Amino acid sequence: MKRALVIRHHEAETMGGNFRAVLERYGFEFVACNLFDDAPRFDVFDAPPVGDVDLIMVFGGPMSVNDDLPSLWREREYLAGAMAGGKPVFGVCLGAQMMAVALGGVVEPSGGYQFGLRKIHVTAAGDADPVFGRIAAPLVPTLHGECFSIPAGAIRLAEGDVLLRDGRYRRINMAFRYGLSYAFQFEPQLTPEELMVWNRVFRGDYELMGQAFSAAEESARNLREFAKFAPEHQRQMTALLEAFLGNAGLA
Repeated sequence: MKRALVIRHHEAETMGGNFRAVLERYGFEFVACNLFDDAPRFDVFDAPPVGDVDLIMVFGGPMSVNDDLPSLWREREYLAGAMAGGKPVFGVCLGAQMMAVALGGVVEPSGGYQFGLRKIHVTAAGDADPVFGRIAAPLVPTLHGECFSIPAGAIRLAEGDVLLRDGRYRRINMAFRYGLSYAFQFEPQLTPEELMVWNRVFRGDYELMGQAFSAAEESARNLREFAKFAPEHQRQMTALLEAFLGNAGLA
């Protein structure tokens, strides 16, 4: 049976039932690497050798890739070795930022904060990509305040615009590809059920969007808008994940 290592950084940030169903259908068993317990575990990175897994899925969390935490140092080294060896990595949010830094890129505060559906600008390379090109409606759920540079050797797939706290907009990177690995500064795995949990657990994050936003209004709008878009989001992100597995020879 194929093995998928699932790295998580917060109990509320899961793989999502839709992605789990796809991987189970393709014959994967899951190996958990949780950098949290009853309290966050910042001193341990307990993952099997890279050669013992076929796929690495890395999800988000509230910490920064730049935090001085031993578990994050070890995770970056692990991901660097995996990608150097051609192991497919699927990184989401903090996971994508970990990939960027592992490849020599830079992660920094964007100057704003996003929590909700946002339009992305797919590049020509992204549109032609056998995996990322499955995104036909370029609208994605987001939850982040930092952004990454595109590492050397990687291909920019999408960008986005973030409203800064001083009222200006900034163009940031939203996705890249490195070999068989893909990094997403958005949430392809998100389901309405998971968003309801996030709205409770991360409710304070709406305050980080700045004074131009009402936290209560943004929270209600996020739930309302995503409930309408979720069927299309799940359809195209399921197709994206299936294409990712096929491109990596794992389907």
